[in-house]
Amino acid sequence: MNTSIGSRTTRAAVLSALAGGAAGFALGLLLAPERGQQARRRLAYQLETLADQTSRLVQGLFGSEVTSEARRTGDALVADAQARADHIRNDIETLLNEIQNQDSASRTS
Repeated sequence: MNTSIGSRTTRAAVLSALAGGAAGFALGLLLAPERGQQARRRLAYQLETLADQTSRLVQGLFGSEVTSEARRTGDALVADAQARADHIRNDIETLLNEIQNQDSASRTS
């Protein structure tokens, strides 16, 4: 299965579950036997709390995936740059050794 399709399906399922839970919760509070003003305040507070928790949950679920992918890409770039730098350093050291050997050879001649 394609990772992006599975990822989209998971996101849709999580968001649908959260939306359904929030709707059920809101209806439960509205139909609960409380005075209107008190029920509305309680509902507003609970919905704000639920929205905050949902936001943190979604960020935790999907934010880490993006961060992880970015981290993997960044780590790969750093590793590639390090390997290239090591290769260049080795080439420079080889050239310097050759120059020193030619210089030494020309002095002894």
